[in-house]
Amino acid sequence: MDQAQNSLGVDLRRRLDRYVRPGIPKYMAMRDAIAHAVASGAWTPGTRLPTEIEWAAELPLSVGTIQRALRMLADDGVIVRQQGSGTFVAGRDDGSMHAPLHCRFVADDGASYLPVYPKISARYELDESGPWTGHLRCQRVVCIERVLAIGNEFSVFSRFYADPERVPAFLDLPVKKLATENFKEIIMRETAQPIGRIDQFLAVRKFGTEICRAIGVRAGTAGQRLNAHAFVGRGSPIYYQELSIPPNGRVLHLACDGRDRGLYDASA
Repeated sequence: MDQAQNSLGVDLRRRLDRYVRPGIPKYMAMRDAIAHAVASGAWTPGTRLPTEIEWAAELPLSVGTIQRALRMLADDGVIVRQQGSGTFVAGRDDGSMHAPLHCRFVADDGASYLPVYPKISARYELDESGPWTGHLRCQRVVCIERVLAIGNEFSVFSRFYADPERVPAFLDLPVKKLATENFKEIIMRETAQPIGRIDQFLAVRKFGTEICRAIGVRAGTAGQRLNAHAFVGRGSPIYYQELSIPPNGRVLHLACDGRDRGLYDASA
């Protein structure tokens, strides 16, 4: 293990002290500790991780426990495992979103997705009810508005609704940091549960003036409105999202659930 990987081992041992607790399997503790290191920016995209044997020599965990944690992290898109090369922190350094779930527009090669570049335009708490109310069933709701640039072709407008009592990071993280975070990884880190079922509803709607201005289309443009109702655990509502997608020539690959890695499974 080289010096950089040795420092990862030291950092992970420190993080495990926070996550190993009675009633929580050790593989879950390792998964949560690594997910937090990645989501917080401490472990940057492209960082090469130690091998399972090297981890076992550094940590008070068995090889089987480590393998199970790494499989879960790979399934959740936090890390990528490249045969013959090793295991790496997923994501890019160019500001693109890591493993988007609802904006998977198929690229020309048919085997990958166009990059998604997110920018937060607003974050605020709501004091009114709406379509999100019946799904979330909570007293407080935070809304995060984002413009998601799809490659260099078009932009999607997103409103994301969640309970800040349950996932405080959506209200507490600095906007600059939150902008490039993968929201499903924040949810996994703070609830210790991956996103499961997602109910998605697609309709054609005329966009309001504010949305048209945000994504740079003509006033009165009509496009697709994708509403997503997401759950963790056994049907526990975790977020509600509205995406306004302007007319475009791309195929949108819809996720079947929060663990769906889509076309990346074919290259794994």
